[in-house]
Amino acid sequence: MSTINHEAIARRLTRERLRSYLAATGGDLEQAIALYDWNAQVGGALHEDIGRLEVVFRNAIDEALVAYGTAQGWSTVWYGRRQLFPGRHGARALDDIKVARTRASRRGVPEVHGKVVAELSFGFWRFLCTKPYLTSLWVPAVADAFPNHPDHGDPRAVRQAVDDRIQRVHFLRNRVAHHEPVHHRNLKRDLESIAQLAGWISADARDWIVGTSRAAYVIKDRP
Repeated sequence: MSTINHEAIARRLTRERLRSYLAATGGDLEQAIALYDWNAQVGGALHEDIGRLEVVFRNAIDEALVAYGTAQGWSTVWYGRRQLFPGRHGARALDDIKVARTRASRRGVPEVHGKVVAELSFGFWRFLCTKPYLTSLWVPAVADAFPNHPDHGDPRAVRQAVDDRIQRVHFLRNRVAHHEPVHHRNLKRDLESIAQLAGWISADARDWIVGTSRAAYVIKDRP
């Protein structure tokens, strides 16, 4: 029998924070807190998968842009070319790049390409997948980062499919990072989106992420 004082925990968490859990459990406080605990567990497992995907995802896009820049004979790194980031969305991206480059070279350390890429947030890479970047990035280069997509060769279709999945994963990542409820989501679909994105980049990356994932097992243990 549980010795947890659920009323005391509810006061610490607040009823407002427990609202969705209470709604999902018919107002049963003990079950609501059990669901809250499970939500934290599944969030941790999903965070591991998303973390693996994020590194694979950003490196694939970076690799495609580096290859394109080399073929074009660019004298500067791709993230230093303002013309690749048009309009309002581009202005925000350029601000993110400026911050990343500053962080990568703080304390007088020479700027290293890989460090700058790592300093760019998941949100930066997610928004590179939106429609405003179709002409400047996706048509000439970024679509090549997803060679296993069934519509490979059609940058518009690839961008749209990637944008749909990465938007979902990015939203999920933010929910998890801020300890928000995810228990009401279709988590199996979220896992499928992660696997699809990784697989479109590399079958090996997909097998690695899926093979090391705890999320499917945690999802099955939902109270």
